[in-house]
Amino acid sequence: MSFRPSRDGFAFRNAFVNHIKIAGLPITDTRGRCGGMAFAALDHWHHRLPVPGASALPPDGNPVADYVYDRLITSIVDNWPMYFQFMRTPDHPTTLNGIGVARMTREEQLPQLKQLLDQGLPQPLGLVQSRDPGAFGNDHQVVAYGYEQDDARTRVFIWDNRYPGREHTLEFKTAYDPADRAVRESNGDEWRGFFVERYAPRLPWYLADGKLLSDRSDARIYVVHGGAKFWVTSPPEFDRLGLRWNEVVELPDGSTGYVADVPGDHVLLREIDRPEVYVTYGGHGFHIPDPDTLVRLGFSWSDVRVLPRDSLRALRPVPVDGTVLREEHRDPVYLVVDGVLRHVPDPVTFTALGLRWDRVGVVPDDALAALPKGAPMPASHLPTWSERSAGQLITRDHDAVDYRIEAGAKPADEVEFVLNLGTGLTWRKELGLHAKDGDWTIAVQDAKRSDANGLYRYQLPDGQLRLRKAKLFGAVTGVLELNDLDRLPAGARVTFTWVRD
Repeated sequence: MSFRPSRDGFAFRNAFVNHIKIAGLPITDTRGRCGGMAFAALDHWHHRLPVPGASALPPDGNPVADYVYDRLITSIVDNWPMYFQFMRTPDHPTTLNGIGVARMTREEQLPQLKQLLDQGLPQPLGLVQSRDPGAFGNDHQVVAYGYEQDDARTRVFIWDNRYPGREHTLEFKTAYDPADRAVRESNGDEWRGFFVERYAPRLPWYLADGKLLSDRSDARIYVVHGGAKFWVTSPPEFDRLGLRWNEVVELPDGSTGYVADVPGDHVLLREIDRPEVYVTYGGHGFHIPDPDTLVRLGFSWSDVRVLPRDSLRALRPVPVDGTVLREEHRDPVYLVVDGVLRHVPDPVTFTALGLRWDRVGVVPDDALAALPKGAPMPASHLPTWSERSAGQLITRDHDAVDYRIEAGAKPADEVEFVLNLGTGLTWRKELGLHAKDGDWTIAVQDAKRSDANGLYRYQLPDGQLRLRKAKLFGAVTGVLELNDLDRLPAGARVTFTWVRD
């Protein structure tokens, strides 16, 4: 998983107390600062900054507490329209209010969430219980970072900020069932539904590179680099580092304890009296042997942050669990698990583990030799769309197309493809059947709600399905291509229903 509660979530429990008043919003009490903690944790994740290890709740006036409060307000203001829509919408479909919260969750929000999680992007979720603004305090906000799904059940993995360091799940029936609509959390809570929140990353002001921090009753001054604090041990060293006394920010006592001691990823560091330069991943420093290597790794000398003496002693002997690494000129990719490097055998396994290629730390050749290695990760196989019995496809235009695969509906050497036009849609939709020996098109539009054609089994290995739609001025444009037709079961009927335009 690209987001891990034990590494990327705050170590303190969400026990804040608030009485929120925002002009125009009828909000009274809220349960802590759940949205602020979710947004702040994601801010750290996006900027590759470490989350502080302090487990005590920071008091108001502490920059972390105040930042979390500020992000809470942002999370509410930016997402209030969706909360209000869920509040006023019944759980079940109605003529006046549409498909209802349970189906909105499954048919609109879940596909959007899956698409983002498939890209390795953790997302803030709004969990809804309330049916009116006065009960808004019963709603909750969490971070989703993975999912599992089959025809019967769906599980979404979340960090719930009420439970530090723990993985929780949301579980519900994959298909809408009027008799069982609830979304159940692993702690026993039940939710009417959820939605993917609007969110944009922000850098906490107190973690900007070069920020100077000090507790009010403590003479020590810290300089921040890579999201971590480093003690400037004396006034002469302060001056040698080129720092400015008038830029020191005095904070309430105890505040600097909520700034990490070990920097985040992709940070270049050296000590003031030493020439050696290190790049950090997972809190571990990897020595960069020469200027050419530094440039090849995508850095410049202006990226090097100069630290007080002996600062690098704080670095970890082994990268933290969840760190992904490879050497510059070597292909193997390693994941740190239980303090050892484990080889990720192939891209499919890499994707199945929820990892992201842009989060792989590239280090100099031979830099991994001194780290302990364990057994390779077991190889994984992700089922393709054609190996599932049903699912939903999201096109490049964010249209939604449901599909269902029925094995044995046709003779074994044939596969039939059916295209249906969903309720309320009228514009032309096409499904192109491409094979080496020809192309065929099935199309639906206006009163023609369904069309069908097929391919023979021998045409499937090199075949492709091409979904197209009419857009501005009636121009038909491709929006999605599907391969892996040879993995369809014998005699299958594949029914596509275009449900959202």
